[in-house]
Amino acid sequence: MPKSFTQFSVLLSSPTDLESERNEIPHLIEELNKTYGKSNDVYFDLIKWETHSAPGITHSYTQQIINEDIGDEYDIFLGIIWKKFGTPTTLAESGTEEEFLRALKRFESGENIQILFYFKSESIPIDEIIPEQIIKIRDFKEKLRQKNILYWNFSNTDELINQLRIHLPKRTDNLLNNSATEIQKVEKHTDSQNETTENENIGVLDFIIQFEDYMANANLAINNISEATSIIAEEFKNKTNELDKIKKLPNFNKNLLAGILGRTAKSIDDYTNRLLLETPIYQDNFESAIKIGSIYINNINKDNLEENMTDLNTFLESVKNLKDNIPKAINGMDGFYNVIKDLPNLYSVFTKSKNKLLNQLDSLQSTLKASYSLTHEFEGELEYKLKL
Repeated sequence: MPKSFTQFSVLLSSPTDLESERNEIPHLIEELNKTYGKSNDVYFDLIKWETHSAPGITHSYTQQIINEDIGDEYDIFLGIIWKKFGTPTTLAESGTEEEFLRALKRFESGENIQILFYFKSESIPIDEIIPEQIIKIRDFKEKLRQKNILYWNFSNTDELINQLRIHLPKRTDNLLNNSATEIQKVEKHTDSQNETTENENIGVLDFIIQFEDYMANANLAINNISEATSIIAEEFKNKTNELDKIKKLPNFNKNLLAGILGRTAKSIDDYTNRLLLETPIYQDNFESAIKIGSIYINNINKDNLEENMTDLNTFLESVKNLKDNIPKAINGMDGFYNVIKDLPNLYSVFTKSKNKLLNQLDSLQSTLKASYSLTHEFEGELEYKLKL
């Protein structure tokens, strides 16, 4: 039977080096149509040049073909950039920038449009770094700041998708609330008996159990990391005192010093291996928790809020617990990181262990800071739902 939906078109704009993200976003749009969209009578239509444009010829410049095919009828501009800024056009430094400028002009003229921009922070392979492109990206970020556009960073595709699970519904709510004119309505045929999906086959209780399991595992992993950090910090303090005493001896024994440094290197290696074990456990469970939690809350609206109130508060309590634990882990590692970093390279085995640990701590701290940011946003969405 036909049902009326408010349609929002999302323009995906990016250079060609983000294939993974461009392939995953259509799946996310499908998911949001079955969760947030179904609960709020909203339908998302994703616009990409691959699907909404075609080969052609022009008297002006090739980007103009894409501009004419896509048009300016979209409601959300979604821009993504990593290591390439793109090929210059007649009007801008790249096709992505030109599409952005067209969206910005519409916003500045008073149109009801949202602009979301994301930059991938994953390290660029040395042989793929093009200095001119990096400079253009840096300059473009500055333009965004000058235009009061808040952009976000992500380290991998899964992180971006989890961010968009939160951000797209949030900005769509803004569009709905800011609409002073009639928004485009579409009619779609729905069959409640045949429209079941993988997510819809999961009952509310399953969502709650899965979320709690993932959050418990993430909290356990981060607590294990904090405990291991406390142990190695205390052990390292004792080793440092032992080294200071040896250096003050009248007959300084270099072999004795080498022995202590070797044992210290072994302790550092054990700690590094513990981080290598716990970090993916934490990251996998955290990302899964945010995913299943976002799918759950995107199904909630004013009509079913009351029956989900208890579970939303349970989610919120778990998220607050994790949010408290992340800074503790980061602060514990910060102190130990600075101590290790300032140590001189006295012994090759020790230096090798030291550098390996520093690299792992850098990676883990980056992971924890990114997850803290997403946890904060997810907490905000839970609080927003509870106030509907």
